[in-house]
Amino acid sequence: MVEKRQIVQCYVANGLKVPVATEIAGIKRSTYYYRPNGRPKGKKPSTHTLKYSEGRVRNEVVIDEIMDLISPEYNDYGYQTTSELLKQKGYIINHKKVRRLMRDYNLLHPKVVKYIPGNKIFIQYTVPPLIAPYDTIEADIKYVYIHGEKRNAFLLTFLCTFSRHAPIWSLDYTMKSSQIITMVEALLDHCIVKRFIDPEKTKVNIRTDNGPQFIAKILAEALDKLQIKHEFIQPGTPQQNGHIESFHNTVTRLVCSRNIFIDIIHAREIFTGFYYAYNNTRVMKALLYYPPVKFLGFWVAGLIGIKKNNKGKEVFFFREKPASLIKAGVFPEELFVVNEYNIFESSVVKTKEISPVL
Repeated sequence: MVEKRQIVQCYVANGLKVPVATEIAGIKRSTYYYRPNGRPKGKKPSTHTLKYSEGRVRNEVVIDEIMDLISPEYNDYGYQTTSELLKQKGYIINHKKVRRLMRDYNLLHPKVVKYIPGNKIFIQYTVPPLIAPYDTIEADIKYVYIHGEKRNAFLLTFLCTFSRHAPIWSLDYTMKSSQIITMVEALLDHCIVKRFIDPEKTKVNIRTDNGPQFIAKILAEALDKLQIKHEFIQPGTPQQNGHIESFHNTVTRLVCSRNIFIDIIHAREIFTGFYYAYNNTRVMKALLYYPPVKFLGFWVAGLIGIKKNNKGKEVFFFREKPASLIKAGVFPEELFVVNEYNIFESSVVKTKEISPVL
């Protein structure tokens, strides 16, 4: 563009009119006359944000709110999730402004370089349908390196594909079929799970890979006795266990890569804190920006429905958005102390309820 401007200047210096010179050079007259002033393009950024309860507040206050949201250890929120949480707090703000504020204060995640394949065709992922909580539970084992003892431990998690709730987990140096049977029994006896499973109506389905612990005859017999259906993914297709694989990616990013485990007891203490945060405080986009336990509360209250998006994928939606209640001075947390919505006693969300099965 600079070279074309120089060509136009040369023509004009030789007596040619600007309209003719710009046409010859192939640029618009406005482009030729444009002189940058060094300032950013567009409207000047706003310095305040509206909030229902307080009116206009300074952006510095919004930044403090953002810091409070993302500062907890396992709250690795991006700008979209952060914008939804700010709306829940009563702010009238869109994700673009949140992104700008987080960018200016260096709070955004670093960009991820993605590999874009050529003409490779991927298989269709097998995704469990959204039927009901704990209808399908994915289970898988992840290796966790214990630095102080220089050996790997096995982390087994049972994850509800509907609510992303992880009620039962175990971290040990062995993971035999007998231990898995104990975990399954603990799953069925879990205080939250029992509220959603009707033995006469609900057929619990556990989905696993083809590991030796899962294909053992003793496990098959125990699951038959408990009337639990056990299905296996096809060999070499971990994407068919996509929910638990995504969960393991979160575990790697937020726990394993940030901690040095002295011994397995220390590791269990760290994971106890993580599972508590994951189930009770860490929000997820797939759950309408709420943590699993609160999401289950909204589901039981009848506030959440299921629909298909424009890609044919089943997603959740609010029949009555809790965010709309903010205008009336009611916050989502208050819904859980009203009798008709109070499906969980205080004991349910205590740390001991998500302790590992040892």
